[in-house]
This record gives sequence, C-alpha cells and structure tokens, in this order.
Amino acid sequence: MPTYYCLAPAGKLSDSQKQQIANAITARHSEATGAPSWFVQVIIEEESPARVRYIGGSPAGGHLWIHGDIRAGRTREQLQPLMLNIMADVADISAILREDIWIYLNNIEADQMVEFGHVLPLPGEEQQWFGQLPAPLQEKLRQLGVEHQQFML
Repeated sequence: MPTYYCLAPAGKLSDSQKQQIANAITARHSEATGAPSWFVQVIIEEESPARVRYIGGSPAGGHLWIHGDIRAGRTREQLQPLMLNIMADVADISAILREDIWIYLNNIEADQMVEFGHVLPLPGEEQQWFGQLPAPLQEKLRQLGVEHQQFML
C-alpha cells in the first residue's frame, strides 16, 4: 500500500482541506500507477510547537512535506508527473506555494510488505492478487474503493 505521510504547518489546513488533499493524492496515485484506490493510505499530521524543522539553519515553518512509500517498479515517466500533479493539487487546495511543497518518494519492494494479511503484488499483478483474496476481504476492499472514487480492477 502506498503510504503518503504529509507534515503540514500547524493550523494551516482545515479538516475539509485535509480530506481534499487525501482524495487528491489517492486519485493521482491511482491515475499514475493503475493501483486500486484502496491501496492508497494518506496520513496528514500538523507540526507541533515542540517540533521545529530547519533549512539552512533557519526555521522552515511554512513548508509542507509529503513522504510517499510506494511499491518499487514504477518508471520515471510515472513518478515525475505523479509528484508534480500532487504538488499542484495540494497547492491549489491549501494555498501553500508550490515551492514550499516538497515531495519524496521511496520505493519498497512489493515482497517486503504485508497488508490485508497478504504479501503485496508486484505492480501490474493487482488483479491476480485480488482474485486470490478471500471473498469477504474482496468485498471489503471494493467498498473502500467506492467511497472516494469509482475504481475497478
């Protein structure tokens, strides 16, 4: 499951904006990779007063960082537009300047992740993997994909 961890300036995002960002990241990841939307997890956390980030020795309070752990096997042609589209969407939703939205993608081999009780499939093998899941889990995952967008395997 790709996991996007977003660290935002304290008080900068409303609950509605957080939901919109989660939806945008989910949609952009599915669009770029073909992975089901129910694979995408988004965590949005706000900076706390106890945590201070620095760039060049100065506090960097206005930045929004997005770290994505995703399955390895995606091409540069998939990843670069994915990052740029997420950046543009988040900027539009949050009014944070594009240059203050930093995105890092980390690739993890699929066979090094277990989710939903199963080792994850290689990119492009989602359909076969899904077909081998127990029927109740398949239904649960179908329902997850319907909540935010229609995504069919």
